[in-house]
Amino acid sequence: MYCTTRFASGKNVSFKFLVENRPSVPAVLIQLGREHETYLRSKTSNTAEFISFEVISTDGATTGGRNVINKAQPWFIEKNYVDVVIDVTGMSRGVFFPLVKLACEMGQKYGFNVHVLAAANDNPSIKICSEASDRAEWMHGFQGDIEFDRNSDDLKLWVPQLTQNALNQADLMQRHIQPTPAEVCPIIPFPSRAPRQGDDLMSEYADLLFNRWEGNLLNVMYAHESDPIDVYRSIYRMHANRELVFNGAAGGKKATTVLSPAGWRLGSVGMLLAAIDLSLPVLYVETVGYNLDSPVPPSVTVADPTCLWHIWMVGHVY
Repeated sequence: MYCTTRFASGKNVSFKFLVENRPSVPAVLIQLGREHETYLRSKTSNTAEFISFEVISTDGATTGGRNVINKAQPWFIEKNYVDVVIDVTGMSRGVFFPLVKLACEMGQKYGFNVHVLAAANDNPSIKICSEASDRAEWMHGFQGDIEFDRNSDDLKLWVPQLTQNALNQADLMQRHIQPTPAEVCPIIPFPSRAPRQGDDLMSEYADLLFNRWEGNLLNVMYAHESDPIDVYRSIYRMHANRELVFNGAAGGKKATTVLSPAGWRLGSVGMLLAAIDLSLPVLYVETVGYNLDSPVPPSVTVADPTCLWHIWMVGHVY
């Protein structure tokens, strides 16, 4: 969901909702999406715009980030907004990362405030399982110059979010980074609503982490499951220390940090903050479709979030 609001006068409020189209989605989920659209129109006096775009092209290429940028860029130029509020709760990472970055750049250029909202619910009304692509890709707007030949000797630190049932995606991303990362420092949610979640993830990823990736326990980072700022600070400290050690040495190799968001949403928001602030490259595996893992509710339900974040990205706090 994307919404822009002019808070100063309480007028000229516009709502824009993004509809991500994917090739592999059950008909029941498509129908549920239509019911949500009807519900949102009723709550906005039918003034809302719904903008559809393809996340995966017909040839299998990931196009969501590029398409959302093409759709959104005119909004920031044509309207004289005072505040732009982006709710990333229901967006995929390949969409909200480029969108938030574009909004921040436009906000600095045209002088409007940019806010990011993110909510989480410990007990969602519907459980959906994602179907991942079979390729790892650099996120649109976050490629940097990491694939240039002049960066082939960089000492790459890879920081992936570990998430359940995603071993293949994690292995795809690690093998995509060339040359092989010098270090792998995964982020695990702790503290977490499920106290053993970190232990379960370590057990699930043990073979990859300690054998194939040649990692060790000292490289594992822990960040609060419900605090994106904790994720941001953890990445910031690690990146700053590596730059101080490697980039400051005469004739030393350049240190590069690569982020891979996955898993819990608020942790991905923390990665977004670090990627924008530190100009870091982002590698990920896009979702090509979804499957249901629970019954569909008979009507649209809007549960109160158990955690809600408002992050002021650009502008002066009033």
